[in-house]
Amino acid sequence: MCLSNELSRLGGASSGTRDLLPGCFVPTLYRLSITPNLETFVFSGTVEIHVTVKSDSSNVVLNAKNLKMERAVIDLDNNTTIDSTGVAFDSEKETVTFEFGQVIPSGTTAVFKCQFTGTHNDNMAGFYKASYSDEMGNKRYFLATQFCATDARQCFPCFDEPALKAVFEATLVVDQDLVALSNMNDVKNTLFESKDGKKLKEVVFAPTPVMSSYLVAFVVGDLESIEAVSRPENSDPIHVRVFTLKGKINQGQLALRCATKTLEYFSTYFNEAYPLPKSDLVAIPDHAFGAMENWGLVTYRNSALLCDEATATADAKKGIAYTVAHELAHQWFGNLVTMSWWNDIWLNEGFATFVGWMATDFLYPEWQVWTGYVTSVFSRALSLDGLRSSHPINVQVNSATEVMEIFDAISYLKGSSVIRMLNEFLGSEVFMNGIRSYIQEFKYKNAVTDDLWRHLSNSSGLDIGAMMNSWTEETGFPLVTVEKEEFDEVSRSMTITLSQDRFLSAGGVLPDENKTIWWVPIRIGTHLKKADNQVLSSKGGKFTFPYEKATGSFWKLNLGATTLTRVKYSQAHIAEIAETLKSHPDSFSVGDRIMLLSDALELSMAGLAGIDSVLDTIKALQNETDYTVLDAVSMTLATLRSVAYLETNTSRQGLESLGRSVFSSHVAALGFDFPQEEEHFQRLKRGLAIDAAELSKDQIVIDELKRRFDLFVSGNEDALHPELRAIAFRSVLSHCTEETAQDILDSILTVYKDPKTQAAEATDILRVLGAVKSNNALDRILSVLIFNQDIVRTQDFATPLQGIARYSSDLRSARPLLLQWMQQNWGQLRAKFEGNGRMLGSIFSACVATSIGDDVIASVEGWVRGDGLDEADAVLRTKDCDGFRRGLNQALEGMHAKTAFINRESTALAAWVSANIPGTL
Repeated sequence: MCLSNELSRLGGASSGTRDLLPGCFVPTLYRLSITPNLETFVFSGTVEIHVTVKSDSSNVVLNAKNLKMERAVIDLDNNTTIDSTGVAFDSEKETVTFEFGQVIPSGTTAVFKCQFTGTHNDNMAGFYKASYSDEMGNKRYFLATQFCATDARQCFPCFDEPALKAVFEATLVVDQDLVALSNMNDVKNTLFESKDGKKLKEVVFAPTPVMSSYLVAFVVGDLESIEAVSRPENSDPIHVRVFTLKGKINQGQLALRCATKTLEYFSTYFNEAYPLPKSDLVAIPDHAFGAMENWGLVTYRNSALLCDEATATADAKKGIAYTVAHELAHQWFGNLVTMSWWNDIWLNEGFATFVGWMATDFLYPEWQVWTGYVTSVFSRALSLDGLRSSHPINVQVNSATEVMEIFDAISYLKGSSVIRMLNEFLGSEVFMNGIRSYIQEFKYKNAVTDDLWRHLSNSSGLDIGAMMNSWTEETGFPLVTVEKEEFDEVSRSMTITLSQDRFLSAGGVLPDENKTIWWVPIRIGTHLKKADNQVLSSKGGKFTFPYEKATGSFWKLNLGATTLTRVKYSQAHIAEIAETLKSHPDSFSVGDRIMLLSDALELSMAGLAGIDSVLDTIKALQNETDYTVLDAVSMTLATLRSVAYLETNTSRQGLESLGRSVFSSHVAALGFDFPQEEEHFQRLKRGLAIDAAELSKDQIVIDELKRRFDLFVSGNEDALHPELRAIAFRSVLSHCTEETAQDILDSILTVYKDPKTQAAEATDILRVLGAVKSNNALDRILSVLIFNQDIVRTQDFATPLQGIARYSSDLRSARPLLLQWMQQNWGQLRAKFEGNGRMLGSIFSACVATSIGDDVIASVEGWVRGDGLDEADAVLRTKDCDGFRRGLNQALEGMHAKTAFINRESTALAAWVSANIPGTL
């Protein structure tokens, strides 16, 4: 499963005993028939579950949620049939228990049978519905499933646990003019007419391989497709198809090419054939995540699968290539070999994230994705894992209600970064051989983390479990501090004394929090161009490496940014590095330059360095030319502007001036036009420079974007290149007046609603609406537009809120307004997203997490407690918040940390601006 770009920051679970099914029965085969209904949205079905009886039992307990069932029967292997005598539902445990009045004996086999009905909900879970407008503007519906993690039980009664694998034989009965898809190829289509005259067809699908229930999938809709054949060296040809709603199929060509090549790549890398005859990729109008890896039937958000290659942005195309690769990696790592329980979800998601980027790099080496990985994956993992409220990669999960909380940056991004670190340390071939043998032992089975470590130990000759235990079982990561450095002229060597401690974003590590000793690869880089690889495996140690002192000499730790650590140098050494950055920036790799800046920011936020260290590092990078480093500079400036929104005009304008000093010269050199055949990074750099310069209040850029916007809305589409449209829309909204705001907003909404507007561009537009400089327009967004599902799809609900918190032209009023809006509308939000803690958590974070100030924090904490509510409503508030408790704690912890940071550094920021920015006092 691939998270959307608005990656959820939820995670964690409480300790305790797993809430599992009794274990009396183990399924081997499901025969499932479902009749969906696009008119009443009530589906009906039958299921036969073939089971092995492991212990005597007079009842059968299955997972079920929001299903209706009245009775069941069991066929025993002695040709006896038993009718159920009672049925009981447990809504808290999401189970149904059928009583049978006599014992079903251990050591036998049996077939459980029942009929059921359910609802095609609009919550993007189970067998759900999504609305859309067809090419004639008519409202239509589309059906799809999202069963991961625990929602197969919303479609049919089942043993809904990942270790209880079985074969699934599925049948769908649908209207004859609709396309019906499932995991396997269809083997029989029977046309018939129902009693009420409807023309239907019964579509029977081939049996699946043995697999977990969360991977079962169905799609029903008015679809069209394109197809190709993937030809791996070690398997039969694979028929690859991309399905879309009618009228969008030409936007599937990039995804189709990526899928065919990626299947070939992974078949070779894993040395295991893809076991299904086909691989379908389907664009879904509403999708709770970015995509879902259902075996043989992968579903995607439109923006994660579709684009017009001639006009799509470079980021949109890269996102599609990566998301396709991520989901197809799961076909082996997750589907073929599945974690035994959800605490090991990182085995699925961390690995798919890592090899997803590996496959993207194979397909498009010119994109240099591993440099972007440092900012998009590695740094984001460190940011979340620096919180006290983070969680171990391998985290205790006790019940279905806790599972979705761990689909977060720790499972995906830290998990991936740990795997990348290990791959770099062992070497790619040793690592690959361990993965291959792991897959061979556990294909069609379930595994745990220790199983993977055992195979990597066998391939490397090292005790991988001992090395990696602290990374997967403990929360957090180390701060490596350079305590001392000694240069020996005679031996031409440098000896450094290092220590390791847990890093916390807010600082103030307590003794009880600082007991973990990580196994830390220490890759030392110097001007001598030869890396020195060592390991810090205790609280402290000395390391000696070849070194010469000369003009331009330097040394640094964590060469290539592969080890999950922050590094703290002495102030003198930081000054030396800054001078080298100014005079010889290419002495450091792109990843190293990014991490020097990232470490400077995070150490400053933690109170381990002053804000001047990060500002000096940005100033040292004023002549930077690499796109990825400039992107890191832009994000760092955005972070500083965000936390300084309550500071004086002089301080805030000083940060804007610093941004102009980095980016305005690039705009002047690159201009606003995009040549047809332009080098990838040149194109990206132009868009980034214009974006960052506009955010830094470069008036020349603002005026030019306004000029081009006026031409664009007048009908000249060439005036605004797709790379610039969202930037220009944001700019004109943030510089409008109360009198012009509604007209400008309407013009942009017209583009947003245009069927020709690509999905990724529409999402970008939705995100920048909040920049509007008008209280009336902002009220319209929050009170009207966001609740209109024909404008803001359910999957995108939090996106405009995030845009307001990030891009508003007046954050001092916009952020309190968001908090007030959330508090006043919580009842409506709860009703709209009932049971969807992940979405409510995203809304909470969007409305709260960017605010700072002790008074704001106190207000939020009081709201969470239910201050002022009666007892019943206070209990309800607690229940609401429990659905996203870890994300809530992370948001509050972040608010505390940012408040402490700006309170501590406010004077230093003003002083640095006065000393370094011309024209300030």
